[in-house]
Amino acid sequence: MPNLNLLFFLNAYSDRHASNAPSRQNFKWSRDVNGLSVENPYSLEFTLAPGETRSLFSGVRTLSQDNTTQYSIALKPLTTNTYVLSWVGGTSPAFRTSRSSGADATTQVTVTLNGTLATFTSTAGTPFDLITNGVVPGDYVRIGNLFNILNQGPWQIISLTPTSFTVINPSAAAEGPITLGAGFASQIDMYSAAGVQVGDILDITGGFSPVSQGTYEITGVSDTFVEFSSLSQLPAEGPVTTQAIAIYSSAKRLVYIEADQKCALTINGVANSANITPMVNTTCGCTTQHGFFLLTSTVYSLSVTNNSINQATLYLASVE
Repeated sequence: MPNLNLLFFLNAYSDRHASNAPSRQNFKWSRDVNGLSVENPYSLEFTLAPGETRSLFSGVRTLSQDNTTQYSIALKPLTTNTYVLSWVGGTSPAFRTSRSSGADATTQVTVTLNGTLATFTSTAGTPFDLITNGVVPGDYVRIGNLFNILNQGPWQIISLTPTSFTVINPSAAAEGPITLGAGFASQIDMYSAAGVQVGDILDITGGFSPVSQGTYEITGVSDTFVEFSSLSQLPAEGPVTTQAIAIYSSAKRLVYIEADQKCALTINGVANSANITPMVNTTCGCTTQHGFFLLTSTVYSLSVTNNSINQATLYLASVE
């Protein structure tokens, strides 16, 4: 694994030439941090035309939340440190793309087995209409609590017909017919494989209690909720209307940028999060020195805009 060394030396002095005279030094400060274990060290030198904006990196999972979106947080039943962030109102954030099975309250489902394969077939009532509704192999289905506990949970669909789908489940139980009833949508909940993934990071920055705000690893996902682990106990909350929810696949721990023109940074989607201004030589009044920006934080997206009328030359260094 790569290692990172950080070395800083700052010295301001009042005499015409640098000296070691303590009485002529405004400050003298040094800091060195050596041997930090990091991942994916990266550097880039590039130019920006006047007014040009460039995205330097983004690990963000796109959500469709807006100012009406409501969430809740609750402890997952029968667990001690797994919590569920659920969409409960307003515009759906669409953690995954929802699929419709075509079922309704009258749909009856029978489960049959073939070795490690379990096939769920609509055998009475309103039939499934899977292909017309865009369900494809590779999508996921979450089986609800009306079914045998061995059949419950999320499974990936490996094949389907218009009225049936098959998953791999070595422990599945044959059963049925089971009438889905009023909660049919949660008994056969289908959604895409693309979108938020297990192992992504959930970042809660507002809306909820400060105790709940923080970053967490996602351990489960559907189209309407994500599960995450927390070693600290979190309060049950909701509905909370907020857009202060971000999910990302990767993030930088340290970002360093140099620029020889005035530039603005957009960090984690917040425009003008920071500005870089070249140092001015007070003797001649000219901008002969680069401006610098250093941040050690969770940075999951970063873009830069050249706010000057001249071409800007920049240098980026980052680690995860």
